[in-house]
Amino acid sequence: MLLGLSGITAGCSSQNKDQATQNTVHLRGQIIDLGADQVELRYNGATSQIGTSRDVTFHLDAQGYVDTVLTIDAPSYYSIGRNILYLTPGDDLEVKIFAKADEATFTGRGAEANNYLKGRVLPKRGSFLDGGRNIVDSFEKTKAVVDSLARVRMSVLDTLSGVSDEFKELESARIKADVINSYIYYPMYANTYTGPDAQKLFAEVWQKHSESLAEEMRERFGEITNAKYLDVATVRDVLKHHQDTVLHSLWFEGVQIPEQISDFYEVVAYSSRLKGHISEELARDAMTFVSTVKHEPFASELKYSIKKATKLFAGEPAIDIEMTDIEGNPRKLSDFKGRLIYVDLWATWCGPCLKEAPLFEALAKRYEGKDIVFVPIGTDTKAQVWREFLAEHKKELPQYHTTDAVLHTDWAVDFIPRFILIDKDFRIIDAHAPRPSEEAIVGLIDTWLAK
Repeated sequence: MLLGLSGITAGCSSQNKDQATQNTVHLRGQIIDLGADQVELRYNGATSQIGTSRDVTFHLDAQGYVDTVLTIDAPSYYSIGRNILYLTPGDDLEVKIFAKADEATFTGRGAEANNYLKGRVLPKRGSFLDGGRNIVDSFEKTKAVVDSLARVRMSVLDTLSGVSDEFKELESARIKADVINSYIYYPMYANTYTGPDAQKLFAEVWQKHSESLAEEMRERFGEITNAKYLDVATVRDVLKHHQDTVLHSLWFEGVQIPEQISDFYEVVAYSSRLKGHISEELARDAMTFVSTVKHEPFASELKYSIKKATKLFAGEPAIDIEMTDIEGNPRKLSDFKGRLIYVDLWATWCGPCLKEAPLFEALAKRYEGKDIVFVPIGTDTKAQVWREFLAEHKKELPQYHTTDAVLHTDWAVDFIPRFILIDKDFRIIDAHAPRPSEEAIVGLIDTWLAK
């Protein structure tokens, strides 16, 4: 089954097959339990924090199968859900990918690197602290556990025979960054801070902890402060602390920060601004800034982000969203053209979303009979989870569900809840509209209803 994928080569003739293999990856297999007929393969290297130009979308069949050929110029990290992949030109991989990364299977050329990556520790769980499970009596004892686990992981990396020296170097940097991350997270997991003075107490503990680490952190950061290691997500996570004035003086004194690393975080900051309310002034400012960026891949990705962000200007055509209603019937957001459209993008696991939901319904009652439609769209990966939630939480408004990749690729939805207001001609009023809990939404709706 050869299924469509944007940005890929679907095949090649016999005369250029050998040449094409040098810069392509054949990926086939099954993607299970990610709950959608289209799944994003997201680039996970350095520029992934700047833009999404290297992301592609798998269109799966009913059983979740995909068989396709990707064109890539160099070995790179990608992600599917929580799975991290390392793809190298010439790879020929058969995969079985699940929601849980450690359950994935890889066979064929390139499998060894990807099977190794299944065992990586997670930065958001405090890396080797594993969500606090590996914390013992004191930091010194916990540190000994962390260092021991890192040595085990490093020894596993050393045993790999079918991977490149470059992969081993990058993964060695990941392990070192995970150790640093473990040290950083220790105070967060080691104690429970409650009561009216909780914030002050944690600040005092954190200050002492960060000061006690100063000498060792300088040495450890010195080992990973290399621009090529920015392709490793955990390295990016920990190196960002050099931007903190206090931590810079404690942990980075004497550590040479390459200009490319400093430029990277500055470009990331500009990219983050483009993910919020975008204005012509901000876009012009970003274009002026991008002309000063020396590293071409960073500049190129920021230009892509600027171009993408301008599609969300007020007055631009709204991007259509494919969705289904509660009975599974296909619908489109454009079906509501002709009235104002106020969209609520939410998910069953999102606490802030659930807090806004009653206010969204109350706002709909307030404007009942007016020329506006309120469209709540669930974004859970699995539609069944969404349906089960709605079975237990009755809603008065018609409900819709989507896994359409345009939420990420075009609407730039990185966080929820997200609210969008669209005019009667299906043009954007505000791609980051006020929440129902904000007074500004009433004035905005009233203004457009009066037009």
